[in-house]
Amino acid sequence: MQIEVPFGLIGLANLRRFELTFVEGGWPFVQMKSVGEEELSFIAIDPRGLIPGYELELSDEDAEALGLDNADDALVYNIATVYSSQPQYVTANLIGPVLVNRRTLIGKQVIIANSDKYSTMYPLIDERPAQAA
Repeated sequence: MQIEVPFGLIGLANLRRFELTFVEGGWPFVQMKSVGEEELSFIAIDPRGLIPGYELELSDEDAEALGLDNADDALVYNIATVYSSQPQYVTANLIGPVLVNRRTLIGKQVIIANSDKYSTMYPLIDERPAQAA
């Protein structure tokens, strides 16, 4: 699926088109690869059913910019950071999700209105020894 992010990502305004593909054998991760001159790739997750109690609150301005009338119209992707693979340590940014209108495939990275409840480094996988965590 290809999405358009007219304002780019936070800190990467020049990245405006992305191809989203499932990572084979890697649920819940998806690859979010920029399309165009500068190709960057991110790993992201769909938080539904994965992050207990994660409820994002969207500003009216962001909902209007994306043409979202209700929550079911939105696809939600949280960008993940892989710090190490042995031992595995992966976090997700719950404060700045990429929201996509499922009908138009237009997206925007937003800062959620209830950001004080969440972290930019929510641990998804943490297999580090106890003293490192």
